[in-house]
Amino acid sequence: MKSFDGEAFGKEVVAVVRDYVERNLSPLAARVEQLESRLVLLEAQAGTTKSRPVIRVAARSEPST
Repeated sequence: MKSFDGEAFGKEVVAVVRDYVERNLSPLAARVEQLESRLVLLEAQAGTTKSRPVIRVAARSEPST
């Protein structure tokens, strides 16, 4: 009987998960890119191209309550 090879098992699990995530997220990523390019085009047509807002959060040294 062959002993359990944890490293090979781990590599196989990682490969399966990566494949699953890629198959399920690639259509979403393509759609986001399509929507972003359309937004840029619409902003350019309307003449309202704006820079994205910058959000700054002050760091606190005291514990939050």
